[in-house]
Amino acid sequence: KKQPSLVHGTSPRYYVINGERKPLFCSGEDGEKLFLEHQNFFLNSLGIGKKVLFRVTQVHGNHVYVLKDSGIPVGEVGPCEADAIITHIPDCPIVVLTADCVPIIIYDPIKHVVGVVHAGRLGTQKRILTNTIEALSREYDSNPKDLIVGMGPAIRGCCYELDEPCALPFVKKSLLCSEFINKTGENKFFLDLPKVNRFEGYEAGVLMENIYTDGPCTSCENHRWYSYRREGKTGRLITLAMLQSRE
Repeated sequence: KKQPSLVHGTSPRYYVINGERKPLFCSGEDGEKLFLEHQNFFLNSLGIGKKVLFRVTQVHGNHVYVLKDSGIPVGEVGPCEADAIITHIPDCPIVVLTADCVPIIIYDPIKHVVGVVHAGRLGTQKRILTNTIEALSREYDSNPKDLIVGMGPAIRGCCYELDEPCALPFVKKSLLCSEFINKTGENKFFLDLPKVNRFEGYEAGVLMENIYTDGPCTSCENHRWYSYRREGKTGRLITLAMLQSRE
């Protein structure tokens, strides 16, 4: 959903540059110079030009990093282990990297604060989205009913198959809401991570009509998005959110 004071987006797998299709955000292994070139191309496509991106070391946990100071060196933020970032600072892009996990943007248009979340299976199981909503309430006095939650490209229930030990926490949760998991055979389940997080956001107080989960499946549409489950070693999508000044 478009918000006039928020820049946000997810990088595609490819861009067409001078008539040639080129991959975007392959990985840091492709060389720092090339990675930065791709990063800047993505930023230009969002209309914000060259910026320093704030991101953390994602560990499939439930810790939330609060970006309070725009003057902090980006090198001090990067090593911090977390799976979400929240901030009130305009012109400071915060990002998460994904390739099947759910990239989530949370925006409070009343307090004008924003968060980005990396919600994989383990992070979702550990309630990273709930922790982020609670952090917004604690740090910025956000009311969950004011929040707008959008989820980007992620693996969906059509493709994300789990065995019983991995699925069990979600099977228990499905007793409250059955729409996000389906049993397909003996000890096999299909899980829809965006739908799990949609239900979790609702449990945390976000209005259901303010939660958007219509992003594509990264595995089904692998020609457009990176998918670790489908490809194994692969690149990453970047999901970015940046507040703009409302003065």
